[in-house]
Amino acid sequence: MITFDQMKYGPLGDAVEAAMPTSEADPIGVWAASLSLYSSAISRRVVLENKRPVVVWTVLAGRSAIGRKGYALGTARQVLHKAIGGYLEGRTKSGIGSGPALVDQLSQLELDTRGTEGGVDGRAMVVEEEWASVLRTQKRCSKFSTLFRTAWDGKTISNSTKKEGTTTVIRPLVGFHGHITPGEWAKYVSASDALGGSFNRLLPVLVERSKMLSYRHTPKFADGKALKDAYVWAITDERVISFSSEAGERFDELRAVIEDRMAEMPELLAAYMERAAEQVHRIAAVLAATERSTEISRGAIEAAWAFVEYSMTSVEKLVKDAALQGEVKPMKTMEELITDVLSRYGGEASSTTLLRALGTRGSAAAIKEAVEDMDTVEVYKLNQPGRGAKPIMYRLLKAEEPAKVEEAAPAPQEETPSVTLTETVEKRPHLRVITSPAPKPKKVKKPKKVKRVKAVTARPAAPVVPANPLAHLL
Repeated sequence: MITFDQMKYGPLGDAVEAAMPTSEADPIGVWAASLSLYSSAISRRVVLENKRPVVVWTVLAGRSAIGRKGYALGTARQVLHKAIGGYLEGRTKSGIGSGPALVDQLSQLELDTRGTEGGVDGRAMVVEEEWASVLRTQKRCSKFSTLFRTAWDGKTISNSTKKEGTTTVIRPLVGFHGHITPGEWAKYVSASDALGGSFNRLLPVLVERSKMLSYRHTPKFADGKALKDAYVWAITDERVISFSSEAGERFDELRAVIEDRMAEMPELLAAYMERAAEQVHRIAAVLAATERSTEISRGAIEAAWAFVEYSMTSVEKLVKDAALQGEVKPMKTMEELITDVLSRYGGEASSTTLLRALGTRGSAAAIKEAVEDMDTVEVYKLNQPGRGAKPIMYRLLKAEEPAKVEEAAPAPQEETPSVTLTETVEKRPHLRVITSPAPKPKKVKKPKKVKRVKAVTARPAAPVVPANPLAHLL
């Protein structure tokens, strides 16, 4: 069982340890957050021998409330406040949901500092305390995963649009720290993304509450002078961090240990650990910088390995628990609950009816957020006679039926069904007003023209002449 004592090191380890008696957070969670925040702050001038950045990206995985993820981040910020508080206030970003947005944010930071006395400074610290919601948005962007991975590598990233041309960030300097629950991990961290390398740049750690303190307790922190001096040292000149001979030998041994361990794992699990050796290198370099040293000691390597090994163990548990959820009936998501309710009400229900049916399992905001991502549900306002707000309606679409944008026309009063929306019917008839197209007018045959006949005056008949003119005299 790996503990915080095995991974703490130098002035940063001392500062976190001093804060723990008055914090309910998991010390490993505070340590993880502190590594991310501090490594981002010093990344402008501190680099590895191979010129790669030293940023360390971490994720806290813990159940809501009892995981104390937000508490851990808050404690880390207080620990580092005197040293890098100004940097965090000015450079912390969140809600970056697409690749183009990531490029634009970093590019803007560079533009804002171009021409200043300190020179171009593109450092940014991305903190996502609701990482699951951002992951859902990021999945819609085909560019995000690639740009995100490239930023961790410290290589140039760019985005092109027809309107604004190409935006380029030559040297991205972005830190990352996120929070997620184990259940959300199972839902949003997909196997395909893991195999593609999207998550092996991250160091997830499982966290839980360390203790329960009285609400009257007063948090206490170290003075932070040693960390502040180390930060000033790190940003005033270029610092290239290299191994001591002893640390280099130990690093080679650890690389072999990591690869042997990966060889025994399924490919999906091993995919999360492909960058483990470099993670050890980066963390050790950050710990050396906290001592104002450009040489990594054997102690720094051991402390860095303890943290990475704990993260590897956490990933194994997260992935196995996610696979287990496929065997155990999982709790229904909000999308599934909405679909069930609409099905019970004949495929259509008002927002009021939907809320009542969900009860404590959903809120208006949760329904709205879930429906935005559902292609099978249409939302519209019902036009009805009279004054007052138009009720918001939710309608379940058939697989082949596209969603309509226009508002639905009101049904005539005389055809309104007597069954109300609040009645639960197994199969309720759903009346729909269908306006058939007007029949085409039949062609009227024109009467045939009647030929006019000229009137002819009859001539008087000629007198009949008898054959014997003298016959009347006889």
